[in-house]
Amino acid sequence: MTSLLPVIQTIHGEIAGPTVAILGGVHGDEFEGVLANRQIRNILQKSLRRGTVKFAAPAHPVAWNASTRESPTDGLNLARVFPGDMLGSPTEQIAAFLTEHLIKGSDLLIDLHSAGRNFDMALMCGYLDSSPELSLKSGNFAKIFDAPYTWKHSGPPSPGRTISTAESLGIPSIYVEGRGGGQVRIADLQTYVAGVLRILHSLSMIDACPSSSTDSVWVSGDGNTDEGIISTTSGFFCTFAEVGSHVSTGDLLGEVIDAEGLLCESVYAPSSGIVMLMRRATRVLVGDTLSIIASQL
Repeated sequence: MTSLLPVIQTIHGEIAGPTVAILGGVHGDEFEGVLANRQIRNILQKSLRRGTVKFAAPAHPVAWNASTRESPTDGLNLARVFPGDMLGSPTEQIAAFLTEHLIKGSDLLIDLHSAGRNFDMALMCGYLDSSPELSLKSGNFAKIFDAPYTWKHSGPPSPGRTISTAESLGIPSIYVEGRGGGQVRIADLQTYVAGVLRILHSLSMIDACPSSSTDSVWVSGDGNTDEGIISTTSGFFCTFAEVGSHVSTGDLLGEVIDAEGLLCESVYAPSSGIVMLMRRATRVLVGDTLSIIASQL
């Protein structure tokens, strides 16, 4: 099992200070987080003055090597099994290892994701708004990150996530999503790196950081990609809406057609808001997530 575990790399500043944990590649088909981690690590090797930064990227090596969302070893999604189990399946053991050696003892968790191959997502930074003290801290870090969209998630956190585990440990956390699709956009990658550096600068861990250049749009709602607007039929999903677009209740988001080109299902916006996610993978099954809409604050 040891060979399946991620490598945790640690950089220490010249003086003691906060500990920040950064994840990338929890899903193996999400490249931005791993590449951003490596760029940040290279920068901090020369510039970290205070505190400690711990990296795990890729966090799920076997999935990363296979470019798959789930583990090719046991079929599990690492982002659904935290805090893990050291006596469990290989993926559960990875989650337990990361919980024990990366998340615990940290003052902040940053989890860098992207939409992967199946989805298209607006470039955003999200945080949990479920406990007053942590919400204030996490929301402030999300504000400093300054992604084009900032997504506040109210209510109890979804189980199995890195940020829900951080929440249970009393650790503030944020996560980042990008456009994904197997393509890494330089502008997205630069946003990841700059946002993390701004946070480290706000903690007085580095002396300089890129200036903020985004007027972030703040939205709220459930960001659970296992839910949202769900397909009731199987077929081929053809989209009308684009991520980042404003929609009103009843607007047509897309259609599911069958192999003969006949309409199976029209997919409409159930509420007004901003389209934060659209399914990119055309072939769909009953129960697949097609879209998520968030309310603008």
